[in-house]
Amino acid sequence: MKKTLTLASIFLSLALCFVVAVAAGGDAGDPLISLSFLEGLFKQETESTVDFILDSADEEMLKKAQEMLEEMTDEAMAAAGEDLAVQAQQTTLNQHDALSGSSGLYVTAHAGMISVNIAFGTVIDVTSGHEIPSGSYLSANHSYIVAENSSADFIAASPTAVLSYQGHYTHTPDKNSIDYYGIALALRELGLFRGSGSGIGEGFDLHLNPTRAQALVMFIRILGEEQAALNCTYEHPFTDVPTWLDRYAAWAWHKGYTNGVGNNKFGTDMNVTAVEYQEFLLRALGYSVAGVDDYTTSLERALECGALTDAEYFLLSDNEFLRAYVAYLSYYSLDTLVAGTYMTLAQQLQQQGAFSFQQLIQAKEFVSSHRLH
Repeated sequence: MKKTLTLASIFLSLALCFVVAVAAGGDAGDPLISLSFLEGLFKQETESTVDFILDSADEEMLKKAQEMLEEMTDEAMAAAGEDLAVQAQQTTLNQHDALSGSSGLYVTAHAGMISVNIAFGTVIDVTSGHEIPSGSYLSANHSYIVAENSSADFIAASPTAVLSYQGHYTHTPDKNSIDYYGIALALRELGLFRGSGSGIGEGFDLHLNPTRAQALVMFIRILGEEQAALNCTYEHPFTDVPTWLDRYAAWAWHKGYTNGVGNNKFGTDMNVTAVEYQEFLLRALGYSVAGVDDYTTSLERALECGALTDAEYFLLSDNEFLRAYVAYLSYYSLDTLVAGTYMTLAQQLQQQGAFSFQQLIQAKEFVSSHRLH
């Protein structure tokens, strides 16, 4: 009976502390509990209350009281707008998206450029064992922790960035950023874009430069010819083509889509440029053909036929070409009219059985941003 009453007293005290925290943590103009208040005064006063009551209590009661305290602190954090990742979770941020958190947030940088803005306190590079200044960039594969009585924002400074996190956090998407990750998900839903198996960002590797091999596979998928390519028995002259690319290369050689880079080389691992990939898309849309004499004008020709907008033209002209842009260009090419028809590329692919109209509608739901104009 005494244990029950003591535990009830503890719970009542904790509840009173929580009510006081909610009342004291904000005001009429800002009713939310401040994180600094939760991390500081609320936690200190609550622990003091529990210690006072438990002076003569046994370990079992202490454990139960601590569990109550942790649960109520988590609820208070949620009231302050933070979520809790009990185990490490990985996420892809689009440019200017922020992952924010206070004391104890543990972050590991995997890919892309991520800057840190320290509101107050300290962020420690756990991997190298030193503090980092606000405004610096995280090092790839390094882990960081937001120190006690501290708060920081981790912000994607490149088109996409991948990090993992554990602890109390807030994810704030930038409403004006291109949702490259959502676009990649949409294309995967349609069977047009697949991961590399790297384990980073679901294998989309949006932060990397695309290769000629990857561009060729995307081109064949956009044409709706992937299954035919995989089933073909043609041969090709290329000596640098790996097994997984062999059927695609044979199909492309037979169809006249590619002549390689010379000396019986396809150039499998060579980076592809925006100009080269746009040329592939123009061919898929019927605005160009294999063997065109000067494909270096592909961006200008794409602008003229409506395959690119002005904003997209300048984006591709001014930036390093990434897999994020491959996904973006491929996705919006689906809305472009095929040359000489009143049918979009998406409608043509539906007609060929690549995907259904319902699948297209469902895929578009993954994308939260709008096309650049």
